[in-house]
Amino acid sequence: MTSGAPRHGRREPTVIVSRRARPGRERELERWLRRLVVRAADAPGYVDAELQPPNDLHPDEWVVVYRFADAAALETWLHSPARQALMATGDDLIDGEAREQVVALTPDSPRVTAVSSVRVKPDEMEAFLDLHAEILVELAATPGFLRADVFEPVPGVQDETVVVLAFDTREHLDVWLRSEERQRILAEMDQHTEGARTVNIVGGFAGWFAPGGGGGEVTRWKSAAAVLLGLVPVSLAVLALRLWIAPDLNPVVATVIGNVIGIIVLTWVLMPRITSWLDSWLRR
Repeated sequence: MTSGAPRHGRREPTVIVSRRARPGRERELERWLRRLVVRAADAPGYVDAELQPPNDLHPDEWVVVYRFADAAALETWLHSPARQALMATGDDLIDGEAREQVVALTPDSPRVTAVSSVRVKPDEMEAFLDLHAEILVELAATPGFLRADVFEPVPGVQDETVVVLAFDTREHLDVWLRSEERQRILAEMDQHTEGARTVNIVGGFAGWFAPGGGGGEVTRWKSAAAVLLGLVPVSLAVLALRLWIAPDLNPVVATVIGNVIGIIVLTWVLMPRITSWLDSWLRR
C-alpha cells in the first residue's frame, strides 16, 4: 500500500473488521467478538486490539481493530486454524458479510484516528486524489489535525481506497467530520466513487484504557480497580522472585528492577487481557 503522506518510522499492519449482528443476537455477537479479541492476544506478533460497540458513525455495526508487529504475523493470525475454528462458531450471529480495512499505522499513532474507505471507479483515481488534496488544504487549517494517509487499492488484498486521518482529540475530529467543507468535497468525490463510504473511529492503539468509540469513558475508580487486579499479583510474584534469587540486593536497585519488570508485564501481558475481559463493566 502507498501512503499519501509519508512518515518516518516503522509501520505496524492493522486490520479493522466491521460486523453487523442478526436481529436479536446482539449480546451473543458481543460475547463472541470478545472471545476473538482475547484469542488474538495469544497470537505471535500481537500488539493490541480494540472492540468498538455500535455508535453514531457505525450505528448497526461492531468494529474490531487488530494491530500486529508485522504483516506476516497479521496474516498468520487471520488465517490461523484457531481463529478459523472460532470464526465458524459465529456464522449464525452475523448479518451479511464482514467488511475489512487493512492499513499500516505507526506505533506512536495518535489518540484518535478516523479510517474511511470507499471504492474508486476505474480510471478515476487521479481525480479522486485531486479532491483529496483539497481536503488536505482544509485540514491544514483545522484545529487538532495531525496527519493524513492514503492507502490505494492493492489487487488481491483490498479493493477499496482507505484514508486515515489523525487528530489530537475526539472533539476536534468530530468538528471536522461535521464540517461543511468536508461535506462539500465528499459530494464532489461521489461522482468518482461507487458504493457506500464507511468511516470507523479508533482510539490510539496504546494505553490501557483507550476510548471506546462511543462505549463510554472509563471512570477513575474502575480503572484503578483493574490496575490493582493486575498489579498486586505481579508485585508479589516479582518480590518473591527477587527474594529467592537476590535476597541481599540493594533496596533502591531492587525497587527499580521490580518496577521495570512489573510495568513490562502489566503493559504487554496482563492489562490487554484484563481490560478486554472487563471492558463492558469498565464502560458502564
